[in-house]
Amino acid sequence: MTKAAAFLALTLAIAAQGFYIPGVTPMSYQALSPLGIRVNSLTSVQNIMPFEWYSLPFCSPTKEERRKYMQRSQNLGEVLWGDKIEISLYTVSVLVDEVCREVCTLDYDERQMRQFKNRIEQKYRGNMMMDNLPVAEEPSTEKLSTAAVQVGFPLGVPRSATLRGETLINNHLAFKISYHRQPVQTKDGTPLPETYRIVGFLVTPYSIDHDELPCSSEKFSPELGKPLSTAGKKVTWTYSVKWVENKEVDWSTRWDVYLRSTATESRIHWFAIINSLLVVIFLSVVVAIILLRALHKDFNRYNDPENVEEQQEEIGWKLVHTEVFRKPPYALWLAVYVGTGAQLLLMTMTTLIFALFGFLSPANRGALLTALIFLFVLLGSYAGYTAARLLKMFGMRKWSHIFLVGTFFPGQMVLIWFSLNLLLWSQNSASAVPFTTILTIMALWLGVSLVLVLLGAVVGFKKPAIEPVCAANIVERPVPPQPWYLRAPQSILLPGILPFGAAFIESVFILSSVWQGRVYYVFGFLSLVFLILIITCAEVTIVMVYFQLTREDYNWWWRSFLTSGSYAFWLYMYCINYYVNALHIPNLLSSILYFGYMFMVSYFFFVLTGFIGFTSAFIFVWTIYSSIKIS
Repeated sequence: MTKAAAFLALTLAIAAQGFYIPGVTPMSYQALSPLGIRVNSLTSVQNIMPFEWYSLPFCSPTKEERRKYMQRSQNLGEVLWGDKIEISLYTVSVLVDEVCREVCTLDYDERQMRQFKNRIEQKYRGNMMMDNLPVAEEPSTEKLSTAAVQVGFPLGVPRSATLRGETLINNHLAFKISYHRQPVQTKDGTPLPETYRIVGFLVTPYSIDHDELPCSSEKFSPELGKPLSTAGKKVTWTYSVKWVENKEVDWSTRWDVYLRSTATESRIHWFAIINSLLVVIFLSVVVAIILLRALHKDFNRYNDPENVEEQQEEIGWKLVHTEVFRKPPYALWLAVYVGTGAQLLLMTMTTLIFALFGFLSPANRGALLTALIFLFVLLGSYAGYTAARLLKMFGMRKWSHIFLVGTFFPGQMVLIWFSLNLLLWSQNSASAVPFTTILTIMALWLGVSLVLVLLGAVVGFKKPAIEPVCAANIVERPVPPQPWYLRAPQSILLPGILPFGAAFIESVFILSSVWQGRVYYVFGFLSLVFLILIITCAEVTIVMVYFQLTREDYNWWWRSFLTSGSYAFWLYMYCINYYVNALHIPNLLSSILYFGYMFMVSYFFFVLTGFIGFTSAFIFVWTIYSSIKIS
């Protein structure tokens, strides 16, 4: 056994040495080695529609060179996120500084200059990469060791921010590249050439009229240049390079500058955790009171043989024991949602586990989206199994019902996503997904996920049917009038405020990451908040179901799902508030995209949190009714 374990460890070690993830495995360069700077999509927080870099008439390589580079494969996440990485004419040599180097000089017509002006006024930012490290705008005042940088650089200065009321174009990029010197390696006693690793890639954009300050000037300094307005037609594109040794930053920590939170943000994260824990403690106390006092008292009264007559006259949750496991209305759709919710919950938890172990590093572009899609596809069997167990309990064993489990929720999401993609196609956006990728997604859905749903249902239908602890009466018992606080919709919507409050702060950071171009990677905080969200949804649903049953309202099946799922309602309401107060999107199509995508996210959490509430309520109801003696 020990030898086998040692052999396995040795095999894994050898495999690990040969395993290479692009952008994750460090690359070392010798002095004077040429390096190409890649360009990525143009993005804006005002107009959320990204565009390809060469949608603007920048200096570009030949079409043949671009086509040859674009033949490289991109993962599914990169394509869906809108990353369109291409080659450029910007090149550097390791450790070689450049004071001013000209890329090209172009004469533009009025239409082309209007394109630049529109993109600058819409606050678009250019994105570049080198050694798989995105360029970030160099902080002007704070120290880099403490500052949180912003990815990309502005294409220009809007006229509202200039004294002369002119739109300025940033045609000069001052790159600052940090490197870490590697220890000298030897081979057969002979020292190998010294190598270096890139640990920082910053830029400061400038607007310079090169007719006034040409690159060839001996006293060239970008700070002294006269700004270049979009009113002209001639633009000279230039850049400078400065290499700086950084002994404090190693290759493994070079992403820290992008992931770093400010001191205020860190305090807010901890405040959010404390706030969420207080909500959980409050709900836990309420549930404990119900379970340890009210229910314990009920059990003693109902199970005491000396109180049979009093027990029969008692008004409470025991009187509806013949109704609580009656098949609910629209039982098929409940099973569909519960099966899908189980799939989404397991997918989310698995993704967070992978993220905690560092497998979804931002250096591995598109990994998060790719992981979500493939985990959803592969966990289809869990949805089929869960739905099949519930359908068999309801006496609704039909394969057409299982087919709905595999197509209803994914079909809705694909339909909404495809409609939004048509808008992106109409605007030639970089995030418009090509038709071949759509076919790939359809193949994964119908060819893999649906098949796994059916296989999971086969296993679920073979299991013995879940037998309720209390049989249902033939004649349905009428539900007495309910107090106002237990009537829909308030009894469904109001409890959702508590789980939303528990996860509110983290939701703000995630929205800022998605819509304001920040990098989010505090998956430790996120995992803790998600766990608190699960506990909060479960506890608030148990409390509401108990109050409902004590009032002899046995229609808890859908109520438990909707009560917990109402978290999604408050999430979407906050997304509307975030749109009004935090974002400034004047474009109608961009607004449609925002609300469309956020509806998809909210619907996702409706199904996920609804499943949490339903499962906790099912266990609660099953437990309390199996604990009493039924005559």
